[in-house]
Amino acid sequence: MKRPAHLIKNFAILSISTSLFYSCQKDADIELVEEASYQKKIEMYEKKIEDLEQQLGKTNLQKSNRRGRPRNIISFGQAKKLFKNYDPIADLISQSVGTDQNGESFMTTRSLFYDINDLKEYLSYIEELSKEAGVATSGIRFYFGRYTEDHVSSTGSNRNARRQTFFIAPTTEEKIDDHIVHIGYTIQKNGKVKFLDKVNGFPHRRNQRSKAYQDSGFDFAKSGNEDDPFSLIANNLGASPPDYND
Repeated sequence: MKRPAHLIKNFAILSISTSLFYSCQKDADIELVEEASYQKKIEMYEKKIEDLEQQLGKTNLQKSNRRGRPRNIISFGQAKKLFKNYDPIADLISQSVGTDQNGESFMTTRSLFYDINDLKEYLSYIEELSKEAGVATSGIRFYFGRYTEDHVSSTGSNRNARRQTFFIAPTTEEKIDDHIVHIGYTIQKNGKVKFLDKVNGFPHRRNQRSKAYQDSGFDFAKSGNEDDPFSLIANNLGASPPDYND
């Protein structure tokens, strides 16, 4: 018995549609599997890239260390030993001063913080003014000092009164007794160079101090108030001792 033509046609269309549906479903499943596989590969490559970047970073750091390491760099252990060796001196200073401005036990300053931008600005400043004054800068000298009993900072704080500090000044080379020495200097308001030496009240030896202070003619009562527009000596520079609780 023959089937009607329209039934045969409908059956054919249904068969084709079903075949296409399963074919599309299969393709979709394949795409999902391939997408998951690609995602895993991407993650794997990203991990490899990250590892390579870390290795490259370490390699560059090691190369920089070999090429540009300054000769005066010391280890963490050496720094710790130097700091520890100062303990007895710090204790003597604390005992000598006794109490701070608040009547509490004096704690010796063991470090100072200087803002790196302030230091860069200072170096540019001394370079510019020294060039104009015709003096060649050889380096920087650090001088130890101590604030007065009634010291008050520019912000109105007296927390640093009686505390030790240091100030810095550029140096230039001078030949003394067949030896090259690096003497600190500043520039006076007349544009001439003035040295921080024993003649001007900066003796480096203990037995020179009394005579140097007398010969210098320096009026300590007026110190800090004189007009010194071209001074190259720096103390504050945004520096401060560490917090007392550190």
